[in-house]
Order: sequence, then C-alpha cells, then structure tokens
Amino acid sequence: RKAAEDSLGGLYDFLPPPDPERDAAAKAAADRKVRPKLPPEDKSRVVFLDIDGVLLPAGSMETIIVDGVHLPVRERMSDSDFSAAALSNLRSIIQRTGASVVLSSEWRRSEAMRNSVGVVLRGNDLPQIKDWTDVLTVRQELQRSDPAISWCERRAREITGWLKAHQEVTAWVALDDLDFNWADSHRVHGTQIMKARSVKTDPKRCLTEEDAERAVQIILRPPRLTEEQAAAATLEAVRATKEALAMNGAIRL
Repeated sequence: RKAAEDSLGGLYDFLPPPDPERDAAAKAAADRKVRPKLPPEDKSRVVFLDIDGVLLPAGSMETIIVDGVHLPVRERMSDSDFSAAALSNLRSIIQRTGASVVLSSEWRRSEAMRNSVGVVLRGNDLPQIKDWTDVLTVRQELQRSDPAISWCERRAREITGWLKAHQEVTAWVALDDLDFNWADSHRVHGTQIMKARSVKTDPKRCLTEEDAERAVQIILRPPRLTEEQAAAATLEAVRATKEALAMNGAIRL
C-alpha cells in the first residue's frame, strides 16, 4: 500500500512553492480594491521618503556614482518598477496619520525625477509630494570617511534644515534603507538625532507591514529625548557604527 501511495506523490505536490514577495503583491492588489478614503492632510505630520530600498527594490534600477552618490541612470520610472506591497504599506501610514510626504531621496534632484515619483504615487491613490529637502554637500571633514557615513550624515542635515524651515511640523518619521546610526555617530550641534525618528527598511524587501506599523507609532507618539537619553543615543550610534565598520571593513550601501 505504501508503494502505491508513493507512486501517486504527495497530495499537494502540484502546488508551487511559497513566494512571500508574490503573496505580498497579491495582498496589495486586493487591498487596492477596498481602499478607504485618505484623511485630510495634517500639516503637523510629515513622512520623509527615500525611494531606493523603500519603494524601489535595491538592484532593480541601474545607477551611476556622481560625487559619491548613487544616482539612477534613467530619470523616469513606471508603476511596475515599484514594490506594490511597499506602496500599499506607505498608503497605510498616510491613512492612519494624515501625514504629508516630503521627498528626501536622491530622486528629488531633478524635476523629471520628482515628477516620475509623483505620477506613481498618484496612480496608487497616495498624496502628491508636498516638498523635498535641499541638496547639501558632504562635510569637509567627512570627505575621506566611509561613503555611507558621509551620505547618511548629509541626509540628516538636509532633513534637519527642512524641519527648521517648517516649525509647524511636530511629528515626523524618516523612511530609509540607510541606518541613521551612521549619521548620529558624526552628528554636529543643531542636527536632529535621527535614529529614534527613523525606520530602516530592508533594501530588497522594501517597506513592510511591520515597518509601516513602527512608522505610525513614531508619528503618533513622537520620541522626546532628554539630554541624558540623547547622549546615550549618540554613544550607541558611535558603538554601532564602529561595529559595522569592524565587521565589514566598510559599510555597504
């Protein structure tokens, strides 16, 4: 009898193996059909949005290095370039918080690139980009440091500059595949401590449901660090950055 059963194979042998990415995309497509209406914009809340590694899977787009920064070769994208699940998860953040979207990604560098992102966001029933951060230069003393550190520290100053110009914003989160410990470890006076207000995504998986939940909690309950907590956060950032450098020799972007 056992030999007969073996010849027939397993009952579910004909089913394809699990594919988490495809399952997430299918769930996003189903969610799209029953999307609730977005709430009115809350001008006191902001999502600082990176694109590569957050909505756009790492390695899916050819890039070139300009001034130490990875920039996309082409300036336009289509909906199919993006992670459907990540777009759905971003919409979940906006749905639950009413936050505005400010582009902090390198995709803000030209009008064509910003418009390309905007078209995809609108096509997925997300709000238009409200604004974007200024492009600053790398600090002179960091020009010979690890590129990931100098890049991340620059982004922290760009976000800080935008916040200083928009005092009405009291709650915000940075969605990025960069680890803002790298920025906090080289923070200068006046720059925001970023790690506590950021969600680091996996650059291949992009923005997950768990990431979105953390982002919502940061916006709804903004961390308020005491001087002692800020000092401890800086020390932890230095430790984590040194550890990353020691393990890899260099931080991989």
